[in-house]
Amino acid sequence: MNLHQKLLDIQKSVDRFVKDNVVGEGKSAYRAVGSEQVLETLRPLLNDHGLLLIPSVQSANVMVGATSSGTARYLTELTMIMTWVDVESGETLAVPWYAQGVDLAGEKGVGKANTYAEKYFFMKFFHVPTPKDDPDTDTRTKSGELAQRGTAAAGETAAYCRKAALQALLELCEGDMDKVTQSIVSLTKSKSRGYAGAQSVQELSDTAARVLYGKVKALYVKKTGRELTFRQEDDHESNF
Repeated sequence: MNLHQKLLDIQKSVDRFVKDNVVGEGKSAYRAVGSEQVLETLRPLLNDHGLLLIPSVQSANVMVGATSSGTARYLTELTMIMTWVDVESGETLAVPWYAQGVDLAGEKGVGKANTYAEKYFFMKFFHVPTPKDDPDTDTRTKSGELAQRGTAAAGETAAYCRKAALQALLELCEGDMDKVTQSIVSLTKSKSRGYAGAQSVQELSDTAARVLYGKVKALYVKKTGRELTFRQEDDHESNF
C-alpha cells in the first residue's frame, strides 16, 4: 500500500471515539474525548502501517492579556505543518494545522497548544465521530437568522469571529480555559438537533463561528456593560 492507502486503511479501522473524560463540576460539567484514548487507539495502527507523524511549528504568536483580577494570561497560537511519513517508501504528506493553548503562568502555553493540536488533528484527519457530533452545530441558519442573533457584520471574517469570540470568553472566564470550553459547548449545543456542542472555536464551520461571535457579543455586553471591541493588530498584546 502507498501512503494514502495506509491512511485510508487506518480511517476504516477507527469507528468512533467515546467522550470518556468529565471536565468541570456540577451543572457546568461536560464530557470530552481524552487525548489518552485517541493515542491508545491510533498509535498501534500507525505502528502496524509503518507511519510517522512529524509536527513542525511554523510560527508562534503569544497574546498577553489579564483577567479581571489582574492575573496575567497568555494565549499561545501555533501555525503548524503536520507531516505524515511512510517509513517504508519515504513518501510524505504535509498538512497545514493550527493550535492554541492558554496558560496563566506563560511557560506551558506551547505544550498545551501542541497537545491540543495532536488530539484534534488525529480526530479531524481521520474523520472520527464522537456521540452526537454535527460539524455545523446548530448554525445551518435560514436567511436572516444571523442578523437576528446579533452576529458579525458582513465585513468581519470567520477567522476574526473565532479570535474575537475566544478573546472575549477568556476575559469573561478570567483565563480559565476549562470554563471557556464549557461556555463554547453551552453556546453551540442544540437539543433539537441532538448536538452536544463544540469544544473549540476551531471545530466550527465559518457560519457557526459567526453565530457564536454574535452570541458572545451579546453576552459580553450583558456581563460587562461594554461593547466588545477587538482589533486584528492587537494580536501580540491584547486587552482581552
